[in-house]
Amino acid sequence: MENNFINSFREYQKFDNGFIALNPLSKLNMLFVLGFSAMLINSWRYGFLLCILFIVLAFAAKRGMSFMKPFSLIVLIFGFFTLVIRQFSVEGHTVLFKLFGVIPIKEEGLIIGLNTASYLLAFSGAIILFFVTTEMRDLMYSLEKKGVSHEVSYIVLASFQTIIDLKKNTNMIMESQKARGIETEGNVVNRIKAFFPILGPLVLGAISSTEEKSIAMDARAFSVKCNHTFLRELRPVPVYEKIMVIAVDLFFIFTVAYKIYQIFG
Repeated sequence: MENNFINSFREYQKFDNGFIALNPLSKLNMLFVLGFSAMLINSWRYGFLLCILFIVLAFAAKRGMSFMKPFSLIVLIFGFFTLVIRQFSVEGHTVLFKLFGVIPIKEEGLIIGLNTASYLLAFSGAIILFFVTTEMRDLMYSLEKKGVSHEVSYIVLASFQTIIDLKKNTNMIMESQKARGIETEGNVVNRIKAFFPILGPLVLGAISSTEEKSIAMDARAFSVKCNHTFLRELRPVPVYEKIMVIAVDLFFIFTVAYKIYQIFG
């Protein structure tokens, strides 16, 4: 058992899913290019097709619920309000129907609203899909391999980890307050009263954690000016993955060229 554990760090990191196994920079490239392409094409059919593709990829990567929770909120916020705003900001003459028998829904405003909502959702979906299928340590490892300093890498990772730790510590302190009989639920006033007492332990815990991290960094010779080693190593980018990235980038370049031709041609 110990030998298997040790040998696991002598090999490239393995993933049980093809999409998650993609190099973080390759994944970042493809998803952001697809998200930007929705803005350029500006068609609700293409934008919503991308949204469906991102949902399928999320569930195929076994991150479906992690993806759908924030994406659903964005759909409700961006989708609904964009359609409403476009109905009042776009002049139109073709009335499709009247909502509640009073508000006229115009075809021109509906189409422009769908186009706008679709590329906002597609771009947001690309960002969410990237972060729910990519570990930050793998992304920063890839960036360090491209020349980013380990100091920048640590700052980014520490920032994300601090947010996670603060959330965990907040929940732990709130549970402790409940165990002491302090009311932490109910109306807004009760929640506010329960929130302020946790700020002291939360801030002190964050300061203590920062000091511990500083000591750990010194013990690992973090500031030494030399090549650093990595406990985890990602596999080299295979040929088929490079072909996928090039194909997506060529598609984006063709889209940009076509839009320029439409404007100035």
